Amino acid sequence: MTSSIPATTGSRVTSCPATIAVAILALALVCAVGAWIALRGGEPFAIDSVWRSMIGVDPGSAGYGAAATLAAVGSAVGVSLCVGIAAAWLFVAGSRVNAVVLATTAVVGVACSELLKLLIARPRPFDALLEPPGFSYPSGHSMGAAVLATGLALVALAHVGSRRSRAWVIIAAVSWVTLMMWSRTALHVHWLSDTIAGALLGWSVAVLVRAVLMRAAVTRAAAGP
Repeated sequence: MTSSIPATTGSRVTSCPATIAVAILALALVCAVGAWIALRGGEPFAIDSVWRSMIGVDPGSAGYGAAATLAAVGSAVGVSLCVGIAAAWLFVAGSRVNAVVLATTAVVGVACSELLKLLIARPRPFDALLEPPGFSYPSGHSMGAAVLATGLALVALAHVGSRRSRAWVIIAAVSWVTLMMWSRTALHVHWLSDTIAGALLGWSVAVLVRAVLMRAAVTRAAAGP
């Protein structure tokens, strides 16, 4: 386990005070906007209504099939399977610390998302093409996509050196989260602000959990057996 620590902590992303500060601010922003939504009775913002009128898919269309597939992949079962497979692969590959970090990040992300949903209790859009349970803010699918994409991207960024490779890692992570956000709004099961909040929540949780756990791992390694 100790052999994986120097490489993973070599990432400048989660050890950078500025990145950690941005993650904390993003988390605070998600909570503040959620409180504002609760005070408004869950009403959508103007940008939510405009976006809903601009985007959508017809049942039976290729776009609907793609969005529904993403909905299944990003469900609680789908994300759990993805995180479990990724964590198991990291563990078998000898990166046990990263496996623990990814699994912990997913648990913390779900806990935060579900707590905010209960506290804010925002109704879902009235014309949803699917009937998912629970409240609307923040988007759990977007949060899960961001947790998984960010967690794996941070592992990859700690092990790739070229600027081009790092760029492709970031592009892949952002693309996955963006696709999930699109699917949730295209199916009209979330407002745009729900998906933005979910993505920010997932990213900030991934950054902060990794920063805390990796620092703890380095401290234990330095202390010796």
